Amino acid sequence: MNGVIPDASQPWITIQIGGLAYRYTIDKDPTTDSIVSVRNEDPVNGGYVFEESDDWSGKPGGTVQRYFRFPYIDSTRWGDGSVNVEGDGQLSGVVVTYNYKMDVNDELMMCATTPLADPSCPGFKEALDDFLKNMPEPNIDDPFYDEWVQANLSLNDEVEEKEEEVVEEPEEKESNFEKQLGSENTIEKLGSNQDQILIELAQVPKIEPYYNVTIQGGVYEETIQLQDTNIPDNKRALRNLASDNTHKSMVRSQYDR
Repeated sequence: MNGVIPDASQPWITIQIGGLAYRYTIDKDPTTDSIVSVRNEDPVNGGYVFEESDDWSGKPGGTVQRYFRFPYIDSTRWGDGSVNVEGDGQLSGVVVTYNYKMDVNDELMMCATTPLADPSCPGFKEALDDFLKNMPEPNIDDPFYDEWVQANLSLNDEVEEKEEEVVEEPEEKESNFEKQLGSENTIEKLGSNQDQILIELAQVPKIEPYYNVTIQGGVYEETIQLQDTNIPDNKRALRNLASDNTHKSMVRSQYDR
């Protein structure tokens, strides 16, 4: 498989093969027996990870092209491949192509190439110690070093000026804000009224009897009786209906001539 698929020897690269296709031409005598086998060895479990055979016994030569799809298998299980003829016949134009996908773990690649890229990378502490030991001493005569020092001093001066500009708010504003949040129930008033609150809470047993009163109930019998009676028809409504019917017939007669 060397040169057929990309190199997957690096730990941050994962390649999986999910299909293949092969094509070849065989030249043989139609009366002889011949079997063409396409195989890939399995260096992990032994045997073959892929094996397919075409029986050409009693057939004339020709060209065959076949396609296969299967669940993705890690490339570590795909060893050397071969296309062999058992019996009579000669092969030509042999082509085998593999369908694969490649995943790259960016974190593993970054740690492998640059251990200092992240503290979680293996060997970060050793790489940091080596970097600090081999870090060159700053050259104070270098004009760029002098500019770097001046820039850091200016940055520190700006930070100190911002700290000096901080003005503390007077306590009166804090107390006013406290009153706005708590209305009249400020912390001082709550502390002064604590005794009164405890007294009010102690009055609960005096209120409980009012909630435990049982009111005697009973059943209220119906005393009103409605007698059955005959409700006469509404004669006015009947007359209105007759008038409406007469009006409709008169209007309809105009169109029925």
